[in-house]
Amino acid sequence: MKTEELDRQLLEIFTQEVQERAFDIERMLIGIEEADDAEEKRRLQDQLLRMAHSLKGAAGLVQVRGIESICHWMEEVLTHASKERLALGRTKLDVLLRAADAITEAGRLLAGGEMLSAAKAESVVLELKAAVVPGVDHGSVPPGPPPPSEHQVPVRSTDLDGSMRVSADRLDALLHRSGELLAFNAVVRRHAEQASHIREQARRLRTLGSYSETEAAGIESGLRELAASLRNDGRLMHSAVSALDHEVRRVRTQPFAAACKGLERIVRDMAAHSGKSATLEIRGGEIEIDRSILAGLQDSLRHLVRNAVAHGIQSPEERRLAGKLEKGRIVVSASVSGDRVQVVVQDDGRGLDTESLRKLVGQTGSIASQDEGELLQRVFEPGISTSASVNRLSGRGIGLDIVRRAVEDMRGTSNVAQVPGGGAAFTLTLPLTLATVRALEIHVGGHVLTIDTSSVERVIRVAAEDIGLEQERPVVTTEAGTFPLVDLAYWLGLRPAGERVSQDARPAVIVGTGGRQAAVLVDEVAGERELLARSLGPRLAKIRRYCGGMVLQDGRIALLLNASLLTTVAPATYTAPFPDAGQFGKSKRRKVLVVDDSKYIRTLVRLILEAAGYGVAMASDGQEALQHLRHHEVDIVVADVDMPAMDGFELTQAIRRCDRLAGLPIILVTGRDAAEDKLRGLEAGANAYVTKNQFDAHQFLETVSQVGRLR
Repeated sequence: MKTEELDRQLLEIFTQEVQERAFDIERMLIGIEEADDAEEKRRLQDQLLRMAHSLKGAAGLVQVRGIESICHWMEEVLTHASKERLALGRTKLDVLLRAADAITEAGRLLAGGEMLSAAKAESVVLELKAAVVPGVDHGSVPPGPPPPSEHQVPVRSTDLDGSMRVSADRLDALLHRSGELLAFNAVVRRHAEQASHIREQARRLRTLGSYSETEAAGIESGLRELAASLRNDGRLMHSAVSALDHEVRRVRTQPFAAACKGLERIVRDMAAHSGKSATLEIRGGEIEIDRSILAGLQDSLRHLVRNAVAHGIQSPEERRLAGKLEKGRIVVSASVSGDRVQVVVQDDGRGLDTESLRKLVGQTGSIASQDEGELLQRVFEPGISTSASVNRLSGRGIGLDIVRRAVEDMRGTSNVAQVPGGGAAFTLTLPLTLATVRALEIHVGGHVLTIDTSSVERVIRVAAEDIGLEQERPVVTTEAGTFPLVDLAYWLGLRPAGERVSQDARPAVIVGTGGRQAAVLVDEVAGERELLARSLGPRLAKIRRYCGGMVLQDGRIALLLNASLLTTVAPATYTAPFPDAGQFGKSKRRKVLVVDDSKYIRTLVRLILEAAGYGVAMASDGQEALQHLRHHEVDIVVADVDMPAMDGFELTQAIRRCDRLAGLPIILVTGRDAAEDKLRGLEAGANAYVTKNQFDAHQFLETVSQVGRLR
């Protein structure tokens, strides 16, 4: 083997070792800090010393001098503590943790073919050198760049890259299962020879023009034997394929603890910065989960843990007054139920302030009486935050929205509840794998769609007399109770408003996610299928009504509905036509919200719309429009693009991020006529884009009418 090839292979092995050792070093340092016994601290310090020494030797072998130097001075700090039989204090642990961060960064750079900068390595080494000198505190380090004004918690983008380790046992199992399938080659060839022999017998009989009963019986017997053999071998092959599929799925799994890497450090650093004390406990870390689920779950766990420290855990004084231990507790647990995994992030802090939340979402009157459980789910909406101030870590109201979207992208659901005695529990329910889905195939408006069966509670038939109104919203009453109603064809725009539908009873699927339920009207339920799942890709990622595509048995693609969104929009202001729709009362006048910072334009558009029979409300910018939408119901939004405070693009994105408003039709009316501006508006989620320099009242009203059918 050439020297260059050997060096490359050694560097690849070393890169993997660095990435693993960096996490082990960080975990051990936190363990030293949390250990109550001085002897236990010294024992862990000796283990860490040996680990740093080993990594230093490996770095020297491949000539990665930055890591070698950092490990050498970590070794010096730990050796000095060992000789003096000292337990490391917080100051030196902070220095060593920053060194661990530098090693983590070096591993990430090595994976991309780069090296840690000499300046970065030197700054870490200077800190470590200062920590070695007896009696010298970390503050004596030579001056470097000024620290940031606000504390920053080191968070890796991901610890689950495109590679993974597979145990030898699992590879052996895969080899064994693939060998079983290869053995079926001989079986198939034998069946082919048997079929050829029977065909030759039949050909000979046709040539002769006559045949005896014995010859006919021989052909019939051969066909029976062939059919029996095919059935038996088909069962054996199905068993072998299922076993191979099981082993492949096992190979793709990793322990839940892999997604929890770095959480202890986040809790430690955030608690220290905010004057709090907290500990993290991980339960169910050994549970094996598909690595694609773990990779998507990692950032959500970090958001929730940061949220627990920032918003949930109180200061030691507050906890003492509340009769709690001064040190807060955050538990991250995983459990499996059927084909779903449930991940819970729970703290024993102050819990969610429902009154503050009620004010944030602008609830008044009858809305304020809604169930507390429904109110708590509003924390997942964009712009909702229970933090009184905005800083680098919290207060912007986007963290939990990110969590919800990430979970929905994995066909999961998110839920939050108060913990008796104080605290909050965020529950994420996810499939064990994203590769296949057990789905219910439904037909709606001539289209084939699917719903994940884990969200399906039952299938019923709904007649016109079963439908009524509650608070001006359609509901269906069944033996199992009353459910909000969604006419799927109308909601998806597959049936225009007012179109007559069959008077016969129609099937409905009762869907339940996150403690919410809805009855979804469909045209036909075709059955349950185990289907291959496919991602929608980046172009369709913003369409929240669907969360994937299913490959049907005949090769067609059927979109997978977002069940979580269905249960969210059902209780909202949604009305859909149904047989004998007159029972819902008189149809109301459609209302349009006009948003423009120009009073002249607002008035002009209002006059045009009112002349056409629409009700009109007006707002001068995006923020005022959002405030109006929180308190009032509208059917269509017509917005300018260039506005102060929040422009039309930002308003469109904010509306699409809100579950209750996600299906609201939006028309952007603007002076911008460049193709890139139009593309930006449509990508943001607008249904139509009208330029002012080509404005025509008739065409504008036609556009309003067309997009209005989408709701």
